[in-house]
Amino acid sequence: MIEVYANKLAPGPAEVRAVESRQSLLAWFRADGLPEEVELEALPVSVFVNGDRALPTQWATIEFGPEDRVEIYREPKGTDPFSITFALIFGAKAVLSALMPKMPSLNSQGNTKRGNDLGLATVKGNQVKLNAVIREIAGRQRPYPDYVLPPNRYFGDPRSQWIEMLLCVGRGKFDIPLSSILIGETPIISLGADAELQIYQPGADLSAELAAKWWHSAPEVGATSTGTAGIELKATYAVTPVPTAQSYQFAGFTITVPVGAGQFPVGWAAGMIVRIEVAYPYEVVDGGAARDIIRGNLDQVAPYVGMPIEIVGANAGNYVVASYTAGVGGALDEMTLDWQDGGPATGLQTGASLQMGIGFRGLRYRITAASTSAISVERINAAGDPDGTWPGFDALTTSAATLKLDGSTQEGDWSGPFPACPAGTETSRIAWDVFFPQGLTHVGSKGDLERLTVTVEVQYRDVSVAGAWTSFKKTYAAATLDQLGFTEYMDIPLMRPEVRIRRIGAKSTSTSDANTVQWYGLRSNLAAPTQYEGVTLIALRIKGGNRIASQSESQVSCIATRILRTRRGGAWTGEEPTRDIAAWIGYIAESVGYSVEDGNSDIDLEELDRLQDIWTARGDFYDRTIESASTVKACMIEALQVGFAELTIDRGLIRPVRDEPRGPAFDHFYNPQVMTKPLKREAEHSTADDFDGVDVEYLDGSTWQIETVECRLPGDIGARTEKVKIEGVSSRARAWRIGMRRRRQQVYQRKRYSFSTELDALNSGYLDYALLGDTTPGYGQSAMLKGYAQLGPLHMLVSSERLDWSAGGEHWIALRRRDGSASGPYVATRIDEYRLTIPSLDFVPVLDSAMDAPVLQFGPKAKFCYPALIKEVNPSSTVSCNVTAVNYDDRVYLDDDNFPPA
Repeated sequence: MIEVYANKLAPGPAEVRAVESRQSLLAWFRADGLPEEVELEALPVSVFVNGDRALPTQWATIEFGPEDRVEIYREPKGTDPFSITFALIFGAKAVLSALMPKMPSLNSQGNTKRGNDLGLATVKGNQVKLNAVIREIAGRQRPYPDYVLPPNRYFGDPRSQWIEMLLCVGRGKFDIPLSSILIGETPIISLGADAELQIYQPGADLSAELAAKWWHSAPEVGATSTGTAGIELKATYAVTPVPTAQSYQFAGFTITVPVGAGQFPVGWAAGMIVRIEVAYPYEVVDGGAARDIIRGNLDQVAPYVGMPIEIVGANAGNYVVASYTAGVGGALDEMTLDWQDGGPATGLQTGASLQMGIGFRGLRYRITAASTSAISVERINAAGDPDGTWPGFDALTTSAATLKLDGSTQEGDWSGPFPACPAGTETSRIAWDVFFPQGLTHVGSKGDLERLTVTVEVQYRDVSVAGAWTSFKKTYAAATLDQLGFTEYMDIPLMRPEVRIRRIGAKSTSTSDANTVQWYGLRSNLAAPTQYEGVTLIALRIKGGNRIASQSESQVSCIATRILRTRRGGAWTGEEPTRDIAAWIGYIAESVGYSVEDGNSDIDLEELDRLQDIWTARGDFYDRTIESASTVKACMIEALQVGFAELTIDRGLIRPVRDEPRGPAFDHFYNPQVMTKPLKREAEHSTADDFDGVDVEYLDGSTWQIETVECRLPGDIGARTEKVKIEGVSSRARAWRIGMRRRRQQVYQRKRYSFSTELDALNSGYLDYALLGDTTPGYGQSAMLKGYAQLGPLHMLVSSERLDWSAGGEHWIALRRRDGSASGPYVATRIDEYRLTIPSLDFVPVLDSAMDAPVLQFGPKAKFCYPALIKEVNPSSTVSCNVTAVNYDDRVYLDDDNFPPA
């Protein structure tokens, strides 16, 4: 179906055209009246085939059929007369087409028939990626595998085309269920015998795999710029095929043109084949329930039982002689017939003097002698040989006879030669395709299909030698209007061959004959590897036909899960299908030379194991296809963010750090007692320009389409949203959780801290949970521990500073150990302004050391300190560090385990 739109904003097409045959876009435009001289790129239209844009440079090669959808849109290009005319042509044609009579395409009698389009193999995989990165897959993905070798199309039988493909899924091993390998959206296994497939793991032997054979297609052979599917093989008459005579005299084996009535063409000579239609009077008698009877002088027909005959004139058609009785004593000869496909011939036109020409099918005669005034002929029988039993024509002078030179003795012009393989290569096997786009048949006057033949000759020789040609001829015969295709193979001596091809016999000019033949393809078999290390391959053989849609988006895809070692129970497993983040981190590290083995690992395996347990429990997976060059760092960062983690290097080890809810205990704390510069606090204030929502794009693992999930807090209207694209997430719920984490950070993590210490801050790592204090009145106080004693179950602490208990309510206190880590916080009970007790203490303070005494942080519970996450520690010279941090807020993590609204 072709839909023509006035513009891209039109709600519906201005015109709809039916499609009756498979053809190229360019052929359709030409047939629709597009002039040859028009530059296609300048046309004010855009064309889409099944939703894919078809550029003007592709119109000659892109074919469509009745099952496809073609959309043509008027574009605002140019004001030249042609552009304006083109814009109006479709609307005008809608009216004109309704007024035009329908013309028969093959049968001049009006009994038009049309066959089925050949089932072309339209399946395709991804393109060959020369010199590109081989695809890496983490977790579970749906890749469109890439061609390892050029796909090989060939005709497995005359009515169907097969395509063989060797496709690369990606680097490494994969678990690929057979049911997940699709063509478009159709599982290959559902095609039954119309498809064959085999999965090969890295390094597998492909020596017996047909799809692993490298068939190079000669680019010069195939679809042409005129819109044909192949190069049409043509043969032209060297002489005029039809005499310019108004009358003929038949007598025996001679046909003469009376003086003044014209002449036979100059160039007609012995050996040429002529079709002769000349009618004689016969009587046809109604046979009732039996066969009708033909009476008359049948000696010149020389019939016999079983003779295949053709009748022209009255009762035209093909028959088989059922009986023949020669007349005796003045009686007329009698003959009865069977229909061509069997059964008695009854219901013929009857009458006493019906004009009929009767002879072998084809009515073919060979010229034995010729001049411009007369020719002598011999009849050719059903086997194509001279008929020695034929007595010649009865004497007759008529102006109703038709003579036409048959093209079967004409040799066509050569197409080619073209090299079958690239320069620098050789082959010992070639293949070529012959295609009949309209079928191969003669349509009789009653619409019956009769056998027709075409002979094609192929020649080859060595390009480098350019010596004598080696020939191969084959005759194709059929009686069908269905498209037909044939693939021929030939073993040749090792060489770089050049190949040419022609038809023997001219193409019929009769509208009743379908015998167009095209050179559809030329291929050579080149040397190819028999194994491919490090990659998983899929070998496919697909049969074209009605079971597969010919849409341009139909591609071979599969659901593949990467097979890697992963972490379980604090150890590496054997190889298994996995989507684990830890498995991918380990694979990346090992692939570039890092050690990942226990006891000698460049990865902090203890922390990786802790996080993998969390990721496994939550169902956090990393599913990603990587098809472009990247760095180890970038790949690890992307994988870890799926699990709310980030990449750090901690004392030479690769260490994943997860941003997660923290408990009451801090990792470290910093207050004025250890700061060399006061704590600076900055806060972002809410404005009208703030985001009020996050929209997350991700590749959905169910639809395999880019989906968007909205992440909103109560009160968000989505007037100004942040667009976030998350790679490696294939679940809507997990994409939403990441988006909600981001949205909550926008709202609740708006404070920034900075301070300086001596080298104390080097104890902290990225995202460590830190207790911060300053000297702001009403907030926590800092002091040094001056005394310590254990009073039974309680622990008494003595502060170097007077403690302020005026706020009332619960007060907390924390202590800083020697390594800078935090102990506490603990609930404090007042003894006096300097002393307090706490219920427990997890270390014994040392006060009589040369090292500084423990540092205290004290204050009311609500304002005890500033909880923060360390973002950056930058050494400044050799004695100090600058630190930046952000506030910690439990509300940031509240949606980490929730699900998006329905």
